[in-house]
Amino acid sequence: MKNNNRLLSQVIAILLLTTILFVSAEAQKIELKPGHPQEYIVQKGDTLWDIAGTFLSKPWYWPEIWQNNPQIEDPHWIYPGDVLTLVYIDGKPYITRNKRGGTVRLSPEIRIEALKQAIPTIPLDIITPYLTKNRVLNAGEYSSLPYIVGINDQHMSAGADDSIYVLGIASDTTDMTYGIYRKGKAYKNPANKREILGYEAVYLGEGLLERKGSPATIYVEKSKAEILKKHRVIPINRDGIVDASFMPKASSLSRPGAIIGVLASGTQPGVSMVGALDVVIVDAGLKDGVEPGDVFNIYKKGAIVKDPVRTGRSVKLPNELSGNLMIFRTFNRLSYAIVLDAQTDLRVGDLIKSPFMQQ
Repeated sequence: MKNNNRLLSQVIAILLLTTILFVSAEAQKIELKPGHPQEYIVQKGDTLWDIAGTFLSKPWYWPEIWQNNPQIEDPHWIYPGDVLTLVYIDGKPYITRNKRGGTVRLSPEIRIEALKQAIPTIPLDIITPYLTKNRVLNAGEYSSLPYIVGINDQHMSAGADDSIYVLGIASDTTDMTYGIYRKGKAYKNPANKREILGYEAVYLGEGLLERKGSPATIYVEKSKAEILKKHRVIPINRDGIVDASFMPKASSLSRPGAIIGVLASGTQPGVSMVGALDVVIVDAGLKDGVEPGDVFNIYKKGAIVKDPVRTGRSVKLPNELSGNLMIFRTFNRLSYAIVLDAQTDLRVGDLIKSPFMQQ
């Protein structure tokens, strides 16, 4: 009996210690930013990441303090004019949202327009092309896409105002707008250069399906590069609605990853330098459980230098925490991400880690 009581006491002590440690860890990680406001009125042009950084030293903990108001229509969305207030519930900080002017019931039509007006998580003007046109495919996906077999008047190449003839579009398709692509750069596993994680599908232009059949006819409305036979077509969304309202949060990926490519507008092939607001490709995707909104710390790889004292010996300097990035679109084994901030020059090959991981 005494042994049972002693065992029970030990179990209770362990549970109490675990609870104390957990609460302590929770309290430590939610670190309010020095000088944070008690109340903030959302402005047009704000992003959720900016707002999170206004209240928190580590903005990826925003989900921990965001308090949904079930009485407000679409409580996950934040709009210009909304009032965000810092409150404390049971000693823990939370952000509440109140609409200026009261609650408005939204019809389906108004709801679509409201989604356009809701503030995005990250800058839409930078990421929209990568949400609607750019994409990454594996070799099997690319080879199975419908492809161009001919061009009107037997031209060798097509551009705007030409018609192209495509095999592989289903006769019962409801898709009317198609992007035109060629296979681009192969992205390789940094740990195994012989393993290809995916291919960039390079956007060449887009057009409207004029006639179904085998082949089908697509009228090319716009082109930004030469379109040739064997290039592929993919249905694209042109309704103008881009949902970038995902919640910023620390990634739960338990392994380190790496930046393996730069996609940002204006960069030239072969560019390896990375800076703030650049769009990059990282070697983690759906198979790794990565989701839009996942935040990673970026570590600049430490250089290898010669030991100035001991001849012939090299020393690798430590990796340095140098910025943050956020995933905004995922593919099978790769993802698009935007560099949110960079304290120094970064490069392709620099490491990414979940904020939960130790360096």
